[in-house]
Amino acid sequence: MNVLAAEWLKFRTLRSTLWALAASIGCALVLTASTGVTSLSDLDAGHSADQAGLRVWAVVFVGVTLSALLIGALGVITMTGEHASGMINLTYTAMPSRRGVLLAKAVVLTGAALTAFLLIGAVGYVYGRLVAAPSHPSFLPAGAWQPIGAAALMMLMTALAGLALGALLRSGAVATAVLIAIVFVLPVILMGIPGGSDVGRFLPLVAGMQLLDQSPQDYMPAGAAFAVLAAWTTVPIGIALAITPGPWRHRATGPEALESRG
Repeated sequence: MNVLAAEWLKFRTLRSTLWALAASIGCALVLTASTGVTSLSDLDAGHSADQAGLRVWAVVFVGVTLSALLIGALGVITMTGEHASGMINLTYTAMPSRRGVLLAKAVVLTGAALTAFLLIGAVGYVYGRLVAAPSHPSFLPAGAWQPIGAAALMMLMTALAGLALGALLRSGAVATAVLIAIVFVLPVILMGIPGGSDVGRFLPLVAGMQLLDQSPQDYMPAGAAFAVLAAWTTVPIGIALAITPGPWRHRATGPEALESRG
């Protein structure tokens, strides 16, 4: 519990983390507001309350993919920032278990990503509900759980994938570039070439966009799309935990080293 408290203290006292969270939430809400004006204002009496409610929830999370990118960058700097500054040595001195430190960072990031998701969902829904009020949308139609669950997994997936890449590569620039390539660039390339969709559908963006109803077609059943997102959420951080070295041992240098040798 001490390492978890320490990671939470570091997380909430760094300006970069707070700015990244604020930017993530702000970008999502700006896109929700701009999309809601056109998407919800054309609802008419021909739409049922459940149909209007589903449209509201689809609009709420229309910006979650961009928001998730910023959360992923936050995951990267949560690990690489300490390597760049040298603070990681102090962290490992206080808590020699490297896996314990990485796991604590993952728990804190999970909380941050879910907090951002909840704020985006709550504020976005209030806005969407106000715009669609003349159509009397139902609060939680049966199909609403699909975009809600997909948005939560997208936020968690990029946060933990960013953390895992930061732990494995230890370079903020390289880890961020790899994250962007995997999550955003590679799917666009694969889905645009013949036969590429057979591979591209197993990438997180394709599954997420389908579940968020932002894809032109369904590439797989909803259950399979959720499984893809869940795998991308857990496997990268699992790999990072598995290959992280054992307990850290401080190597004495300078006079300290000479004294220990004497």
